[in-house]
Amino acid sequence: MTGGSDRLSGSGARPLAADDPAHIGSFTLLGVLGTGGMGRVYLGAADGRYAAVKRVLPLLAEDGDFLRHFGHELDNLAKLPDGVSARLLASGRDARPPWFATEFVPGITLSDAVRLNGGTLPADALWRLLRDAASGLAAVHTAEMVHRDLKPSNVMLTEDGVTLIDFGVARAADQSRLTKTGMVIGTPAYMAPEQAVADRRLTGAADVFALGSLVLYAANGRPPFGDGSGLELLYRIVHAEPDLGALPEADAELRAVVESCLAKEPEARPSAAELVELAADHVAPGRSAWPSAVAEPVARRSAFAATVPDVAEPPPTPTRPEPAEPRPEPQPEPKSPSRDRRRRVLTLLLPVVLVGGTGTTVLLLPDADGSPQGREPGVTAPPTTDPAANGGGSSDASPPVPRAGRREGRRRTGRRRAAGPGRQVPGRSRGRRTPRRRRRLR
Repeated sequence: MTGGSDRLSGSGARPLAADDPAHIGSFTLLGVLGTGGMGRVYLGAADGRYAAVKRVLPLLAEDGDFLRHFGHELDNLAKLPDGVSARLLASGRDARPPWFATEFVPGITLSDAVRLNGGTLPADALWRLLRDAASGLAAVHTAEMVHRDLKPSNVMLTEDGVTLIDFGVARAADQSRLTKTGMVIGTPAYMAPEQAVADRRLTGAADVFALGSLVLYAANGRPPFGDGSGLELLYRIVHAEPDLGALPEADAELRAVVESCLAKEPEARPSAAELVELAADHVAPGRSAWPSAVAEPVARRSAFAATVPDVAEPPPTPTRPEPAEPRPEPQPEPKSPSRDRRRRVLTLLLPVVLVGGTGTTVLLLPDADGSPQGREPGVTAPPTTDPAANGGGSSDASPPVPRAGRREGRRRTGRRRAAGPGRQVPGRSRGRRTPRRRRRLR
């Protein structure tokens, strides 16, 4: 395997930092292609080809609204027509943080091209930029989609022409109402007036306005309404005329086309398909003729993309260990027969005492099987003279009573004596005396 700096030569990527991951999904990361407000883009490799692997910022991965937005981005990438943008290779929308990988585009951004060429591009390069970008937008608009964030860093200049990237805020035309009332999504310097005021459904005309601004940026090295992101900039986009700079002297016909793209009303702008026809006669056939300061780095990127990645395979996903064989559960010790017999005897002897809601005490006696007899709490059992109900003997017999029963009987007798003649006994009606009866235990 070659050294880290050697294998990045010509790619346009910088080495990985200490806190960058070594792998994302099945992709081995080689370097960093760029960093934006939404995440970081890595140069990755898998299956013998290079890829651009975009992973969102961990902070954004905690935002539910952003995750839905990220899912829209993946859905839009999958629906893009062939040849318009980099093809989606893989994604991890459920990962934390989520990521996706697209084909590696062997080119440089429009912002880098303008900087490398001294701040401007010549007229023939401007016509090439207008035609190729309009061709990609026409295919997007035919699919009823809108890019909504066309800016210099989202336009790649390649040996074959122009490739549009980062459809991060793209939406299908029937879903193009802004997410929240008053929210402005996009890059302010390249917004259309209807996008800046956020009160209209966006159409492909918004992308045409942004394309006119891009051509003026490439001609002058600055946006037509100035830089920044404040309200003053948005006001100029809606109400002021664009700064054409040196474009009139460079090409009067191109100036007229750009001015039509920057009309304030969307209906007054040409469509992307019409722009392709207007620019067709001004672009030489064959590969693009970018100025040498731009063509050289583009050629190095193309040569790099033609090589086979020399990387190690990512480590396999760790598997879960096999579960150990279950140990036999310890068997309970056999109970002692004598202990079990004593427990049954105690169950038969001990009564269950419940206190009813009316203050009447009810004594529930256990049956022969140890379960209490059925008595409802708060209901006194009626007196009976049936000898069978008292164990088969005389009702005057006095069998041994458990200690708790004797103590309860004394407490009840004490209450009755304390009441005295003519006084009401708790739990009994006035003027009625109930004869005492002893309950025999079976």
